Amino acid sequence: MKTITYSPGSSFFHLLHPITKFMLLLGLSVAAFIISSPILMVITTCAIMLIFICIHENPFKYHGMRATIITALSIGLIQVLFQQQGSETFRIAGLSITDYGLQRAVIIASRFLVIVCGSYLFILTTSPSDLSYSLMQMKLPYRYAFMIITSMRLVPILSNEGERVFQAQKQRGAVYTLHQPARSMLHITTFMGAVMYALVDCVNKLAISMESRSFGRYQTRTFQKDINFSIRDGVSIGVVIAIGFLFHYLSRRGIV
Repeated sequence: MKTITYSPGSSFFHLLHPITKFMLLLGLSVAAFIISSPILMVITTCAIMLIFICIHENPFKYHGMRATIITALSIGLIQVLFQQQGSETFRIAGLSITDYGLQRAVIIASRFLVIVCGSYLFILTTSPSDLSYSLMQMKLPYRYAFMIITSMRLVPILSNEGERVFQAQKQRGAVYTLHQPARSMLHITTFMGAVMYALVDCVNKLAISMESRSFGRYQTRTFQKDINFSIRDGVSIGVVIAIGFLFHYLSRRGIV
Protein backbone atom coordinates (compact mmCIF):
# COMPACT_ATOMS: atom_id res chain seq x y z
CA MET A 1 0.00 0.00 0.00
CA LYS A 2 1.25 3.47 -0.92
CA THR A 3 1.06 6.66 1.11
CA ILE A 4 -1.15 9.49 -0.11
CA THR A 5 1.31 12.06 -1.38
CA TYR A 6 2.00 14.11 -4.48
CA SER A 7 2.58 11.95 -7.57
CA PRO A 8 4.27 13.86 -10.44
CA GLY A 9 2.56 13.57 -13.81
CA SER A 10 1.67 15.39 -17.00
CA SER A 11 -2.08 14.84 -17.07
CA PHE A 12 -4.57 17.67 -17.58
CA PHE A 13 -5.31 17.79 -13.85
CA HIS A 14 -1.62 17.89 -12.91
CA LEU A 15 -1.16 20.95 -15.13
CA LEU A 16 -4.00 22.95 -13.59
CA HIS A 17 -3.12 25.88 -11.35
CA PRO A 18 -3.04 24.82 -7.65
CA ILE A 19 -5.54 27.54 -6.74
CA THR A 20 -7.86 26.31 -9.49
CA LYS A 21 -7.72 22.80 -8.09
CA PHE A 22 -8.35 24.10 -4.58
CA MET A 23 -11.38 26.07 -5.79
CA LEU A 24 -12.69 23.00 -7.62
CA LEU A 25 -12.22 20.90 -4.47
CA LEU A 26 -14.03 23.50 -2.36
CA GLY A 27 -16.87 23.73 -4.89
CA LEU A 28 -17.12 19.93 -5.06
CA SER A 29 -17.35 19.68 -1.27
CA VAL A 30 -20.10 22.32 -1.13
CA ALA A 31 -21.98 20.70 -4.02
CA ALA A 32 -21.83 17.32 -2.29
CA PHE A 33 -23.88 18.77 0.60
CA ILE A 34 -26.28 20.65 -1.67
CA ILE A 35 -27.15 17.83 -4.07
CA SER A 36 -30.18 15.92 -2.82
CA SER A 37 -30.65 13.53 -5.74
CA PRO A 38 -29.17 10.03 -5.33
CA ILE A 39 -28.72 9.71 -9.10
CA LEU A 40 -26.70 12.93 -9.29
CA MET A 41 -24.58 11.85 -6.33
CA VAL A 42 -23.82 8.52 -8.01
CA ILE A 43 -22.91 10.36 -11.23
CA THR A 44 -20.59 12.67 -9.27
CA THR A 45 -18.93 9.71 -7.55
CA CYS A 46 -18.40 7.94 -10.90
CA ALA A 47 -16.93 11.16 -12.32
CA ILE A 48 -14.41 11.28 -9.46
CA MET A 49 -13.40 7.67 -10.15
CA LEU A 50 -13.06 8.50 -13.85
CA ILE A 51 -10.59 11.26 -12.98
CA PHE A 52 -8.45 8.68 -11.16
CA ILE A 53 -8.33 6.72 -14.42
CA CYS A 54 -7.40 9.88 -16.35
CA ILE A 55 -4.40 10.53 -14.11
CA HIS A 56 -3.40 6.84 -14.29
CA GLU A 57 -3.80 6.20 -10.59
CA ASN A 58 -5.48 3.31 -8.79
CA PRO A 59 -7.07 4.71 -5.61
CA PHE A 60 -7.29 1.28 -3.99
CA LYS A 61 -3.51 0.94 -3.72
CA TYR A 62 -3.28 3.86 -1.28
CA HIS A 63 -3.55 3.70 2.48
CA GLY A 64 -6.99 4.52 3.81
CA MET A 65 -9.00 3.91 0.63
CA ARG A 66 -10.33 0.53 1.71
CA ALA A 67 -11.23 1.97 5.11
CA THR A 68 -13.00 4.81 3.28
CA ILE A 69 -15.08 2.34 1.26
CA ILE A 70 -15.96 0.33 4.38
CA THR A 71 -16.92 3.51 6.24
CA ALA A 72 -19.12 4.68 3.35
CA LEU A 73 -20.88 1.30 3.23
CA SER A 74 -21.36 1.37 7.02
CA ILE A 75 -22.86 4.85 6.87
CA GLY A 76 -25.20 3.72 4.09
CA LEU A 77 -26.24 0.63 6.08
CA ILE A 78 -27.06 2.76 9.11
CA GLN A 79 -29.28 4.97 6.96
CA VAL A 80 -31.06 1.93 5.52
CA LEU A 81 -31.72 0.43 8.95
CA PHE A 82 -32.76 3.53 10.88
CA GLN A 83 -34.49 5.74 8.29
CA GLN A 84 -38.08 4.52 8.45
CA GLN A 85 -39.72 7.35 6.55
CA GLY A 86 -41.32 6.77 3.17
CA SER A 87 -43.01 3.64 1.83
CA GLU A 88 -41.74 0.16 2.59
CA THR A 89 -39.80 -1.41 -0.27
CA PHE A 90 -39.09 -4.81 1.26
CA ARG A 91 -38.49 -6.46 4.64
CA ILE A 92 -35.40 -8.34 5.82
CA ALA A 93 -35.36 -10.31 9.09
CA GLY A 94 -38.26 -8.27 10.40
CA LEU A 95 -36.63 -4.94 9.48
CA SER A 96 -38.55 -2.60 7.20
CA ILE A 97 -36.48 -1.14 4.36
CA THR A 98 -38.03 2.02 2.92
CA ASP A 99 -37.39 3.84 -0.33
CA TYR A 100 -36.43 6.97 1.58
CA GLY A 101 -33.87 5.01 3.62
CA LEU A 102 -32.31 3.62 0.45
CA GLN A 103 -32.13 7.09 -1.11
CA ARG A 104 -30.52 8.55 2.00
CA ALA A 105 -28.05 5.68 2.10
CA VAL A 106 -26.93 6.37 -1.47
CA ILE A 107 -26.72 10.13 -0.90
CA ILE A 108 -24.80 10.02 2.40
CA ALA A 109 -22.40 7.25 1.32
CA SER A 110 -21.71 8.94 -2.04
CA ARG A 111 -21.24 12.29 -0.31
CA PHE A 112 -18.60 10.80 1.96
CA LEU A 113 -16.80 9.16 -0.98
CA VAL A 114 -16.88 12.34 -3.06
CA ILE A 115 -15.31 14.48 -0.34
CA VAL A 116 -12.61 11.97 0.61
CA CYS A 117 -11.74 10.94 -2.97
CA GLY A 118 -11.76 14.57 -4.10
CA SER A 119 -9.24 15.36 -1.37
CA TYR A 120 -7.12 12.41 -2.51
CA LEU A 121 -7.13 13.77 -6.06
CA PHE A 122 -6.06 17.20 -4.86
CA ILE A 123 -3.13 15.75 -2.91
CA LEU A 124 -2.05 13.38 -5.69
CA THR A 125 -2.05 16.04 -8.42
CA THR A 126 -0.86 19.13 -6.49
CA SER A 127 2.77 19.76 -5.67
CA PRO A 128 3.10 21.25 -2.17
CA SER A 129 5.83 23.59 -3.45
CA ASP A 130 3.64 24.83 -6.32
CA LEU A 131 0.75 25.35 -3.91
CA SER A 132 2.99 27.33 -1.58
CA TYR A 133 4.38 29.47 -4.42
CA SER A 134 0.92 30.18 -5.82
CA LEU A 135 -0.40 31.23 -2.41
CA MET A 136 2.54 33.55 -1.83
CA GLN A 137 2.20 35.03 -5.32
CA MET A 138 -1.40 35.86 -4.36
CA LYS A 139 0.02 37.95 -1.48
CA LEU A 140 -0.57 35.41 1.28
CA PRO A 141 2.18 35.93 3.92
CA TYR A 142 4.77 33.25 3.34
CA ARG A 143 4.66 32.22 6.99
CA TYR A 144 1.12 30.88 6.45
CA ALA A 145 1.99 29.37 3.08
CA PHE A 146 4.95 27.60 4.67
CA MET A 147 2.66 26.28 7.42
CA ILE A 148 0.37 24.71 4.79
CA ILE A 149 3.16 23.09 2.83
CA THR A 150 4.81 21.81 6.01
CA SER A 151 1.60 20.15 7.23
CA MET A 152 1.15 18.46 3.84
CA ARG A 153 4.68 17.09 3.92
CA LEU A 154 4.66 15.98 7.55
CA VAL A 155 1.64 13.70 7.07
CA PRO A 156 3.44 11.12 4.86
CA ILE A 157 6.54 11.41 7.04
CA LEU A 158 4.47 10.62 10.13
CA SER A 159 2.84 7.70 8.30
CA ASN A 160 6.23 6.28 7.32
CA GLU A 161 7.52 6.63 10.87
CA GLY A 162 4.46 4.83 12.19
CA GLU A 163 4.97 1.98 9.72
CA ARG A 164 8.65 1.74 10.66
CA VAL A 165 7.89 1.58 14.39
CA PHE A 166 5.15 -1.00 13.83
CA GLN A 167 7.45 -3.25 11.79
CA ALA A 168 10.17 -2.90 14.43
CA GLN A 169 7.70 -3.99 17.11
CA LYS A 170 6.65 -7.02 15.06
CA GLN A 171 10.31 -8.03 14.59
CA ARG A 172 10.68 -7.94 18.37
CA GLY A 173 7.67 -10.19 18.94
CA ALA A 174 5.01 -7.59 19.70
CA VAL A 175 1.50 -8.92 19.03
CA TYR A 176 -1.70 -6.89 19.12
CA THR A 177 -4.52 -9.16 20.27
CA LEU A 178 -7.82 -8.79 22.09
CA HIS A 179 -7.03 -11.87 24.17
CA GLN A 180 -4.29 -9.94 26.03
CA PRO A 181 -5.60 -6.36 26.34
CA ALA A 182 -3.04 -5.29 28.94
CA ARG A 183 -0.12 -6.40 26.77
CA SER A 184 -1.65 -4.87 23.66
CA MET A 185 -2.16 -1.58 25.50
CA LEU A 186 1.51 -1.63 26.49
CA HIS A 187 2.51 -2.10 22.84
CA ILE A 188 0.17 0.71 21.78
CA THR A 189 1.63 3.04 24.40
CA THR A 190 5.15 2.21 23.26
CA PHE A 191 4.14 2.70 19.64
CA MET A 192 2.62 6.13 20.29
CA GLY A 193 5.62 7.21 22.33
CA ALA A 194 8.07 6.21 19.60
CA VAL A 195 6.06 7.92 16.88
CA MET A 196 5.71 11.12 18.93
CA TYR A 197 9.46 11.11 19.65
CA ALA A 198 10.18 10.77 15.91
CA LEU A 199 7.75 13.58 15.14
CA VAL A 200 9.26 15.91 17.75
CA ASP A 201 12.73 15.12 16.43
CA CYS A 202 11.60 15.92 12.88
CA VAL A 203 10.05 19.22 13.98
CA ASN A 204 13.18 20.10 15.96
CA LYS A 205 15.37 19.55 12.88
CA LEU A 206 12.97 21.65 10.82
CA ALA A 207 13.14 24.49 13.37
CA ILE A 208 16.94 24.43 13.35
CA SER A 209 16.95 24.48 9.55
CA MET A 210 14.56 27.45 9.50
CA GLU A 211 16.70 29.35 12.02
CA SER A 212 19.87 28.71 10.03
CA ARG A 213 18.20 30.17 6.93
CA SER A 214 16.91 33.28 8.75
CA PHE A 215 13.30 32.35 8.17
CA GLY A 216 10.96 35.30 8.66
CA ARG A 217 13.66 37.98 8.53
CA TYR A 218 12.44 39.54 5.27
CA GLN A 219 8.90 40.63 4.44
CA THR A 220 9.09 39.53 0.81
CA ARG A 221 10.85 36.69 -0.95
CA THR A 222 11.80 35.48 -4.40
CA PHE A 223 10.36 32.44 -6.13
CA GLN A 224 12.04 29.56 -7.88
CA LYS A 225 9.35 29.69 -10.57
CA ASP A 226 6.19 31.63 -11.33
CA ILE A 227 2.87 29.77 -11.17
CA ASN A 228 0.52 31.41 -13.68
CA PHE A 229 -3.09 30.82 -14.62
CA SER A 230 -3.70 29.47 -18.13
CA ILE A 231 -6.60 28.90 -20.50
CA ARG A 232 -7.12 25.38 -19.19
CA ASP A 233 -7.90 26.81 -15.75
CA GLY A 234 -10.64 29.05 -17.11
CA VAL A 235 -12.05 26.22 -19.22
CA SER A 236 -12.07 23.87 -16.22
CA ILE A 237 -13.90 26.33 -13.99
CA GLY A 238 -16.36 27.14 -16.78
CA VAL A 239 -17.12 23.47 -17.44
CA VAL A 240 -17.65 22.76 -13.74
CA ILE A 241 -19.98 25.76 -13.38
CA ALA A 242 -21.94 24.62 -16.45
CA ILE A 243 -22.27 21.12 -15.01
CA GLY A 244 -23.46 22.63 -11.74
CA PHE A 245 -26.19 24.62 -13.50
CA LEU A 246 -27.17 21.48 -15.46
CA PHE A 247 -27.50 19.47 -12.24
CA HIS A 248 -29.56 22.26 -10.70
CA TYR A 249 -31.85 22.38 -13.75
CA LEU A 250 -32.35 18.61 -13.77
CA SER A 251 -33.06 18.59 -10.05
CA ARG A 252 -35.55 21.49 -10.21
CA ARG A 253 -37.38 19.85 -13.12
CA GLY A 254 -37.60 16.58 -11.24
CA ILE A 255 -35.86 14.72 -14.05
CA VAL A 256 -33.41 13.12 -11.61
